[in-house]
Amino acid sequence: MTMNRRIAIRQLALLSVGSALLPSCMGDHSKPDLVLKNFKVNSDQEKLLAALTEALIPTTSTPGARDVSAHLFVLKMMDDCFSPEDQSKFFKGMIQLEDQAHSTLGTSFAAAAGPRRESLMQTIEAGKAPGEELGFFYSTTKKQTILAYSSSSWFLTKVQVYELVPGRFHGCVPVPQQLKSAS
Repeated sequence: MTMNRRIAIRQLALLSVGSALLPSCMGDHSKPDLVLKNFKVNSDQEKLLAALTEALIPTTSTPGARDVSAHLFVLKMMDDCFSPEDQSKFFKGMIQLEDQAHSTLGTSFAAAAGPRRESLMQTIEAGKAPGEELGFFYSTTKKQTILAYSSSSWFLTKVQVYELVPGRFHGCVPVPQQLKSAS
C-alpha cells in the first residue's frame, strides 16, 4: 500500500485542528459571562442592568448609558468599591426588580417597553415598591450610572470639555489701559 505524503500531512493537520477546537465546542456554555473578583454575573443579569441604565439615560441624539457601557462600570464599581454585604444587597435587589417587573408588567424588565419601564421606575423611586434591597439596588445603580456617564470620554470631550491642570497659558495678552494707569 502506497501512501501519498501530501494527503497524510493534510489529514494530520485537520485532525490536529479538530482536536484543538473540540473542547471549545463541548464546553459548558452556562458559565457566567462576566467574572469579576468578588462575584460572577450571568448574561440575564447583565442584560437587566444594561436595560436599567439605558432607561435612566436613554440614547437620543446623544449617546446613552448603554453606549458608554455604564452597566459594566456599575458592576466594576460594585466589585471594587462596595462591601460584600452591599454586594449581596445589590444582587438581591436585582432579583427583586425582576420579580417586581414580572408581577407588575407581566414580562421581564429588559423586555418591557419604555413607558412601562418608566412607570415601574417611578414606583420604585417613590418608595412604593416592596423591598429594602430593591431601593438600594435602584439608587446605587442610578448614582453609578450618572457617574459613569459624566466621566465617560464622550461626555468629557463633547459636553463638558475637560482641561488638564494647570490649564492654558496666555503669555501674550495685552493689558488694558485702565490696569496700566492703576499701577
